[in-house]
Formats: sequence, C-alpha cells, structure tokens
Amino acid sequence: MTGGRSHLVWWLLVGATLLFLFAPVAVVLLFSFNAASTTSLPFAGFSLRWYERAFGDHQFVVALLNSVKVAIVVAIFTAVVGTSAAFALSRRRSRWLDLFSSFVTAPLILPTLFLGIALLSFYTQIGLRPWLGTAMIGHALVTLPFVVLIVNARLMRLDRSIEEAARDLGATPFQSFRLIVLPLVAPALLGAILIVVAWSFDELVITFFTSGGDATLPVRIWGMLRRGIDPSVNAMASIILLTTIACTLLAGRFISGREIAR
Repeated sequence: MTGGRSHLVWWLLVGATLLFLFAPVAVVLLFSFNAASTTSLPFAGFSLRWYERAFGDHQFVVALLNSVKVAIVVAIFTAVVGTSAAFALSRRRSRWLDLFSSFVTAPLILPTLFLGIALLSFYTQIGLRPWLGTAMIGHALVTLPFVVLIVNARLMRLDRSIEEAARDLGATPFQSFRLIVLPLVAPALLGAILIVVAWSFDELVITFFTSGGDATLPVRIWGMLRRGIDPSVNAMASIILLTTIACTLLAGRFISGREIAR
C-alpha cells in the first residue's frame, strides 16, 4: 500500500510539473482564438479575428517573411557545410579534427545573450552594418553543430564496406558519396534541417542584436509586447509555436533516439 501511494505521489508530482510548464503555452494558444478583445477570462468563444488582424498588419507580414528567409538560407547553408564537416570527421581521426569538432560544437554551450553581444561588437569593429544577413550568420553559427552532430552520428553507423564495394565496381569517390552515402544519411540530414528551421524561426536574442532594422517575427512580437499585450500577439506567438512543434515532430520521425543522444 505504501509503495502504491508513493507511486501515486510521484505521478502527481510529474503531472503538476508538466501542467506548470505547459499551461502558459496552452493559454496563449487558446486565447489566440478568443473572440473577445481581452486576454483574460471568461472565454468569449472561438474566432479567427486575431489571425486576420495579424495577417492584415503589413509589419507582421514583413517580419514573417524575414523569418522564413532566414530559416531557409540558414538551413541550406548548415546542410551543405555541416554535412561536409561531418563527413570529414567520420572518415579521419586526428588531433586537429578533434579540435575542429570542439570548435564547431562550442556555440551550443555558450549563452545566446553572450553570442548576440559578441557578434554585434564584432560587426561594429569591422564596420559591418547589422541587417538580415548578419542575423543569418548568427543563426548559422549556433545551428551548425546540430547538423554536424546528427549527420556524423548517422555516418558513424554506416557500414564502410558498402562504399568499398562501390569503389571496387568502378565508382569514383564523388559517385560513391552521391549514390551510396548521401541517400543513406538523407533522413538524418532532413531531420537536422528541420531542427535548424525550428530553432531559427523561434530565435529572439541573437536576432535582436544582429538584425538591425530588419525585424523577424520574434523581434516583432517583442517590440509589440513592450507597448502592452495585444490579443493579436497571441496569434503571432501561436504561429511560431505551431511551426516549431511541427518541425520538431517531423524531425523526430527522421532522427533516431541514438543519434539525438550523441
């Protein structure tokens, strides 16, 4: 009986913790469909008026398109560079490559506030005006490790004899990579790209310091919140939330738990 009660207490504790963590998210999503002009109870009924108002705001549309542009460019860049780096790391082991691996993954453990300030200071020192392109550089700096680690984990699990067989049959190194290796790592690469898109679409701190006057959607929301809570903000935040959840769930279908653990 005591063991059963203890088990129940732990389940209640876990449930309360999850409720505390996800209740604010559920509230924002719920009130984005609230027909009333307030962000408090009672709930007046479901309506899409705040989404219509958001998409009717020119600045919101521009910020949304900026977020999409940044996410796409960063995803393409990190996919190419990250896959190349992962291929090099998985094929050879040396002290210099280990040092390079540590250098690539370092941004994962650095605070985004520090990175944002450091990037802004660096851009100022070299005379580079912050704009959407400099924000892309910051996003790529942080998201590149995701691609390198995930693709490298998949490459490390591949049977090298498959490539050797292709070489014995006359395939060049590039043909072996394009026809054999790349299709095998494509699911992991696609999952890594989706994680990059989810992270980039949601990033605020680095973007705030490095984008200049070219606001992305999180920066636009932050600017609106400084003037007070507008119900349309809930709709804008819900768009970010749903995009992030969709990309994360899709990424989970392509990436195994073992690769994420690595």
